Amino acid sequence: MKSSILLLLLAFSLNVNSQQKTIVKKHDTFNKKINISNEKLKSFIPKGYEAIAEKKGNLNLDKTEDCILVIRKTTEETTSNMDEGKPDKRIVLLLLGQKDGSYKLAYKNINAVYCIDCGGVFGDPFSGISIKNGYFSIEHKIAGGHHWEQIITFKFNKTKNNWYLYKDHFINYVLNTSNDPNAEALIADVDKLKTVKDFGEISFQNFNIYSKKGY
Repeated sequence: MKSSILLLLLAFSLNVNSQQKTIVKKHDTFNKKINISNEKLKSFIPKGYEAIAEKKGNLNLDKTEDCILVIRKTTEETTSNMDEGKPDKRIVLLLLGQKDGSYKLAYKNINAVYCIDCGGVFGDPFSGISIKNGYFSIEHKIAGGHHWEQIITFKFNKTKNNWYLYKDHFINYVLNTSNDPNAEALIADVDKLKTVKDFGEISFQNFNIYSKKGY
């Protein structure tokens, strides 16, 4: 009888441990999957990935509309692990529009956008892409217990037919201790703008936001 009870307890313990192991924490994200309707753009998204950002504009100063896609692993909400140095890196694709309506991949970079858990407990820091007349920016921000934003801008170089880091603007915010009822709730305690004079010539494909040096 005692042996039967012990076996039952052991089986119950193993079952509980098995269930505990299957519990996986999901990372908070503000970037849901978006549907890409253009079949010619969809062809650049490999199996196991999905798009989280699509932005169209003039990247290379010609007369054809271009596009930037940001894609991620479909599993990143549960598999990315920045704490252990194993982030599921997102991919940024620079796609140049062609006269026939198709697109051509100019460059891709797996180190240009922060991962889903790179914001720690404050969630996904990636907030979007903007394009304007040969410039494009990658935007990040955190708005929670910690407030900061970073806009990284690249500029097209016609001679070299490539995009180069143009500026990196980082702002950190803290609570305003002013008693003025009209004062802003947050004020900047760090406002740092870096330009080519600070980082030199860095092409888009060589840019690395994860680097300890910053590039």
